[in-house]
Amino acid sequence: MRRKGLLSSIIPGLGQTGEEKAKTSSKPCIDYPQAGEKVHRGHYSIRISNADGECHVSVDGSGWQSCRADGGFCWYDWSPGEPGTHRIAVRSRTNGKWNRTETTCEVE
Repeated sequence: MRRKGLLSSIIPGLGQTGEEKAKTSSKPCIDYPQAGEKVHRGHYSIRISNADGECHVSVDGSGWQSCRADGGFCWYDWSPGEPGTHRIAVRSRTNGKWNRTETTCEVE
């Protein structure tokens, strides 16, 4: 178990693990793909946590697409066709406010 230092008591969330941050943050969290992860062309399910309520995904600046909720997560079935770097943006609405996060991955 980690000890909390002086900065952890001043800056909320500084000493938290990724899972602990996701539980206390109002932003959605893209679990998969992780930043810089290499994925293969074909079918890939993007997994989003901490997305209470409505959740959407946008790949490479495309229009927002609805996600499906299942098993405590939101999912988006993506079929990457083009190799290269792709930007995945996720937004979810909590208490009437949209919260957004994004990541990049490599398709090979």
